[in-house]
Amino acid sequence: MIYVSLPVHTRPGVIAGQLANFAAFLPDARVVLHVSANARCALHELERVLAGAGCTNAAINGLRLRTDWGDILPAHLANLDWIRRHAPQCTRICLHASNDMLVRPGLGRYLACEGNFLHQRPIRPGSRWRFAKAALADAALQALCRRLGEVPAPLVGSQVEGSSYEAGLLYEVAAILGSAARAAAPVAYPREEVWLSTVAHARGARVAGTPYVFSEVHRFDRSFWRVLRIVDPLIGRPGDARYLPRRALEFLMIRSGFHRIDRRLVDLIAADAADTLAPHEWLSDDPHGASRWRVFDRHGLYGVKRVPRRPGHRLRRYIDQLSEQLSEQLSKLPGEQRSDSPAAGVALPIRPPDPRLAHPSHEDR
Repeated sequence: MIYVSLPVHTRPGVIAGQLANFAAFLPDARVVLHVSANARCALHELERVLAGAGCTNAAINGLRLRTDWGDILPAHLANLDWIRRHAPQCTRICLHASNDMLVRPGLGRYLACEGNFLHQRPIRPGSRWRFAKAALADAALQALCRRLGEVPAPLVGSQVEGSSYEAGLLYEVAAILGSAARAAAPVAYPREEVWLSTVAHARGARVAGTPYVFSEVHRFDRSFWRVLRIVDPLIGRPGDARYLPRRALEFLMIRSGFHRIDRRLVDLIAADAADTLAPHEWLSDDPHGASRWRVFDRHGLYGVKRVPRRPGHRLRRYIDQLSEQLSEQLSKLPGEQRSDSPAAGVALPIRPPDPRLAHPSHEDR
């Protein structure tokens, strides 16, 4: 049985839409929601909206921790504890965020093999990854690694969204992290992208593949680092995130929005257009092009992030239509064929929905 850990802090309608997305594309999974203590909605309001939307694939974790950027790990750990206590039948746990969505059928079959789906991103001094320095200087993480004894060098990073672990391994990782995850980092960074994967690798994780969600962050990094190879001699030491010109350049490129997920990319992933996606399969964090690591498996993408958390956004509406189309197709099948398990047969194809949503508008740029 697959369970999904999903920390949320956004509007109930957006959460209901994401649960409908999971119900269509990963119908055999159950989603555990951790509602942030600083979320704007009350639990009773969320429960009312989910009930009205017919969301039967979710459970709400009654423990509410405060979350913020760089402080999501405790929420996932709280959900892991909930799953361990309430779902003894769970065999696999997937991690997600409230700004990702699935777009391609067949994920259940993809996850049916043994092993874990996570990145093997080396984190070394001098890495261009913007959070490498903070992770390497994290005293709590250093103490954790000393406790583990023989830990693979360097630290190992992985995107959380779309990562998937065998439940037993993830429970073991969570027990090792324990209270250390509550210690404040000297410099805030997304600990969930380093701690889980580093400890999992230290415990001998069997890696079956990479996270199945394509992130626009990697799209940005690939282009930004290409620019840095040219301008580094002009703006300061390579990879120094504190140097003002470099930060200004990064800010301007982010504001341009060139890297954002669009409907063309959604269609490519939905169609499993591996040949078109393959050139972006590998990335190097090293200024000299070394330390290459696989961002995704060319036939292993099933979702995207970031999808704006606005119900009326054209990209979200477009993906919603994909979900609705797939749900309609599944509803016409006999009950035993509606599952996404390996025994249920071949995944249904989906067609691009409403052509009025097929071209980007100013809102999406």
